[in-house]
Amino acid sequence: KETVPMAVHKCQTAGITVIMVTGDHPITAKAIAKEVGIIHGETIEDVAKRMKCSPKEVAEKYPEEAKKVTAVVVAGTQIKDFTDADWDRVLGHPEVVFARTTPEQK
Repeated sequence: KETVPMAVHKCQTAGITVIMVTGDHPITAKAIAKEVGIIHGETIEDVAKRMKCSPKEVAEKYPEEAKKVTAVVVAGTQIKDFTDADWDRVLGHPEVVFARTTPEQK
């Protein structure tokens, strides 16, 4: 919808963290989140692509680059195995998208 980017911006300006939860594929969800202003920065996958390595290697070999990651896209299939530490890690990012979630997860 045309009004979504402005609504997201108003929420963010008011200090509200907007989290997207969708059934869409992670690639689609990320594109939509960027389009509406939920994601502005890079995910670890973006950094890995830029650095020509795996996401795991970014964290291990390029910790300064890993610290710059602001966005995370999490597939619903990953959520069922989350620990409290996983939730803390994901929700510690300012830009969060949950993709391929089930109606129960939503």
